[in-house]
Amino acid sequence: MSALLLSALPCRPAGKLAIVDAGVEQSEDAPFASSSYEFLPGDYLYFTFQIAGFKVQSENRGEVQKISLTYDIAPQDANGVALALPSSGTIETELGSEDKDWLPKRRVSFLIPSFVAAGDFHVHVHVKDVFAEAEVSQDVPFRIGGVQIQPASTLAVQNFQFYRSEEDRDPLQVPAFSSGDTVYMRFDMVGFKTAAQNQYHLSYGLTVFRPDGKTLLNKPNASELEADSFYPPRFLPALVNLKTGPDAPRGEYVVVIAAHDLVGGASAEFKKAFSVE
Repeated sequence: MSALLLSALPCRPAGKLAIVDAGVEQSEDAPFASSSYEFLPGDYLYFTFQIAGFKVQSENRGEVQKISLTYDIAPQDANGVALALPSSGTIETELGSEDKDWLPKRRVSFLIPSFVAAGDFHVHVHVKDVFAEAEVSQDVPFRIGGVQIQPASTLAVQNFQFYRSEEDRDPLQVPAFSSGDTVYMRFDMVGFKTAAQNQYHLSYGLTVFRPDGKTLLNKPNASELEADSFYPPRFLPALVNLKTGPDAPRGEYVVVIAAHDLVGGASAEFKKAFSVE
């Protein structure tokens, strides 16, 4: 959603084209978010800015005054990759004598993708003054929280954790369970490749070994994930569970995750242990 406004200010800076009063907001018309605030995947990012120093072109002996501006706005990661479809537009309007101190203002909003990892980002703004043949750009920083990942050049499993229930947000510090418990496990797959339109195609299998080394569970094709997105996903989350029997022997059980990148042709294996006490 966006809207073009004209805002009254005490005076309008003249001469050099400039982007002023730019900032990100948690909601529409809210105060600018602090530098420490962290947006989350799935949040809306609201952004507003004004333009100063533009050229006013006079016509009909000065009776008509016009401005002509274009702009492009996009939230981007540190590599300049857009998180969402950029917003572009024009500002062409006539000004009266009473508008001599007014500045055009623009508000836009963007939906932050679901699978973007935590880090530093920015809103890139580019403005062009058609009459003055001048251009200006500015990057306004913001942070995204959520999932932390380590850079990976190929497929890898990260952030593997055990949980007591599917709804728990805090992982177990000591992954110990009782016979008959359900063991919940979450992990993220990172470093996979994408095809055209940022299409990804991953699969993973789950194998669990009992304390005596024998196989308790073997699901080589536990799940398959395939989709595309505007922004290339930096990770894909997975949730698996295992029901222990009421007579499950005590001891250490080993979980093996076998992940496969069907686009990049890579595989990765990850092992983690839990105990039944």
